[in-house]
Amino acid sequence: MEIRITRVKIYPFDSGEPTAQVKAYAEITLEDCLTIRGFKVVQDKKGGVFVGFPSQKGKDGNYRDLVIPLTLEIRNKIRDEILDTFSKYY
Repeated sequence: MEIRITRVKIYPFDSGEPTAQVKAYAEITLEDCLTIRGFKVVQDKKGGVFVGFPSQKGKDGNYRDLVIPLTLEIRNKIRDEILDTFSKYY
């Protein structure tokens, strides 16, 4: 089963701090019927970027994933679509 990502929106984020790691927030729409918000485009210490999936901090201080792709293929597809769209801004 192929899931289509029909829309990606990037929300550039500037905290005003030059060392800030979060560069943007993102949302994706699947099959024109489900939107998932809360993705983060994060810059690592070497200058590369990666996609952080939506998560929430629990009472114990640990973060729990809110969106869990069940296959590596869909995880990579979501990541690649977000990074491709992000690269158009930067």
